[in-house]
Amino acid sequence: MKRISASCLAASLALIAVCAVNAAPSKFAGVWRLNRDKSEGLSGGLANAEIRLIVTQDDKWITTEQKVIIKGREQPSQEFIYNLDGSETTADVVRPLAGTMNLKARWIEAAKILELASTISGDDNGREITITTREQWQLAEQGKALQITRTRQSPQGKQRFKLYFDKQDD
Repeated sequence: MKRISASCLAASLALIAVCAVNAAPSKFAGVWRLNRDKSEGLSGGLANAEIRLIVTQDDKWITTEQKVIIKGREQPSQEFIYNLDGSETTADVVRPLAGTMNLKARWIEAAKILELASTISGDDNGREITITTREQWQLAEQGKALQITRTRQSPQGKQRFKLYFDKQDD
């Protein structure tokens, strides 16, 4: 009986260890370059833009900064910090609308997909508007690629983009 209990305990501990390893959150840190050929929904100036995504991450937060170069000119960029515990952070922004943007992150799909959400409300030529963006981040190709599905809701309607980034060498 003691052998069976010891065997059951050892098997249970091994299963817990395997589950803990498999539940480790994805690590998105690095410099990522947009692969336009694999991306979908790019239009306007972004269709021909060079886009780099700079990401830092630890167990508590993730920081993102998107660098955009259109026709050889780097556009203003801003760093956004999201808490990975699901609590909200804020950032003062001037684009897409001047004001305070509310930022929130949450893990889905057993910590393999990270959802980043941002909402900003403010005055646009005398009318109150709200712009909400949701991104779902997922690693591909053994961590060498980052797929982001971005959905943006604004007064102009809903836009959906599928962005595919290749990881750059450090």
